[in-house]
Amino acid sequence: MATASSVSQDELRALLCRRSGLDRDALWFPVQDVPRRFGVSWPLTGDEAQEVLAGLLDGLCHVLPPPLPDGQEDRARRYVYLAEIADRYERCDTRGILERILRAGTTPAGPAFGGGDYDPRSERGWGARPSAAADLGGKPSWTWWRAVREAGPRPLWRMPDPYAGEGAPPVDRALDVREGTGDEAAYRTALLAAVRGDARQVDCWAHLGGEALTRADADESALTEALGFYQTAVAVAELSLPDAFNGVLAWSDLNNRPFHRALHGLGLTWWRLGETTRAAAVFDNGLWTNPDDNQGIRYLIRPVRAGAPWRPDDL
Repeated sequence: MATASSVSQDELRALLCRRSGLDRDALWFPVQDVPRRFGVSWPLTGDEAQEVLAGLLDGLCHVLPPPLPDGQEDRARRYVYLAEIADRYERCDTRGILERILRAGTTPAGPAFGGGDYDPRSERGWGARPSAAADLGGKPSWTWWRAVREAGPRPLWRMPDPYAGEGAPPVDRALDVREGTGDEAAYRTALLAAVRGDARQVDCWAHLGGEALTRADADESALTEALGFYQTAVAVAELSLPDAFNGVLAWSDLNNRPFHRALHGLGLTWWRLGETTRAAAVFDNGLWTNPDDNQGIRYLIRPVRAGAPWRPDDL
């Protein structure tokens, strides 16, 4: 056992395992590399152990750099990647998941609808002066729409098939479990099994976020759990986007909906956590990539940008 004055290699690995939620086997190399990386020797003093543990956790959770060409720092008129909004993932396994997917090879998004464009000045758009009057959804904000109109036609894209494989999609099987049994724990277990089997299941990550966000109504500690799931969903989906992405991912294409569900959930979660600047950046992404706004983000963006606290009636 560790004492107040010394911490062995095995003891540090056990501490890291508890703090990160990762398996001991996955932590073998990070702990083995501690003397070289931190300039210490075994056993560590108590103070050294705390410093090393913080450094290891930071490394495990630090975001991967965004896929931007040199000189593409300007965020105007393009999608803003998660790594530009936050510097850490809530889950310690998110970075490792992304690295494994990158090593195995990603499936890129591609042109949709025969390579057509979304033209905001066509009949499909909201018009030059959309009404700001309150309606059944609330009071909409249209500041974002002016930027979309000024950008002009942009290419329509579609995400890769989120439900590739034989049989019913894993998310549907998990939903069947919940519908058939009413057992939320079994539903959550089915979703977790799905992402352990294939971490590219963006919709399963998004539904895990939704389940945790619902639990947060009674237990606010579930908000950080929801944040981790939604961040992972968004980060995994982003791996399919081209560098400095500025296209449109229409909700009407079913392949794009899991990504939009993840973005919407992430924005709501950060809003509930009081991180309104980050929530606004995510909601802006949702409106920029899906100007049809099938999720009603136009009703949320004004109070979020103003830094207003989330209220239970804000969907």
